[in-house]
Amino acid sequence: MMNGLMKMRKRMMAMSLLYAFFVTMQLTESEAAVMDKDIQGTAVEHNWVEYSTDIKEMEVDTHDITYWKNLMRYTRTCTISHVIRTVVYYCDIHDHTKSETFLDDVIHSEKHSH
Repeated sequence: MMNGLMKMRKRMMAMSLLYAFFVTMQLTESEAAVMDKDIQGTAVEHNWVEYSTDIKEMEVDTHDITYWKNLMRYTRTCTISHVIRTVVYYCDIHDHTKSETFLDDVIHSEKHSH
C-alpha cells in the first residue's frame, strides 16, 4: 500500500511539472507575440500637434508672516498659489493623446522674503 502511494505521488509530481512547463511556454510565446506587435506598431513616428493649453491658478498653502511697523509687531497670513499650465497633444496617425504639466509660477499674496 505504501509503495503504491509513493508511485502515485511521483506520477502526480511529474504531471504537475509537465503542466507547469507547458503553461510557462505558452505564456512566453504570447508575451513574445505581444512584444513583436508593439515593435511593429512603433515603426511609425507620432505626429504630435498641440491640441489645447489650460492655465490654472490653485491655492496650495498658507503661512503666517510677522513684521514690525512703528515698533509694533503684526502678523498676517500669506496665501501661496501655484500657476499650473497643462498642454495636451494629439497624434492624428495613431489617435493618441498625451499631456504635459508645468509649474509656471509660485505666487505669495504678501510681499515678504521667503
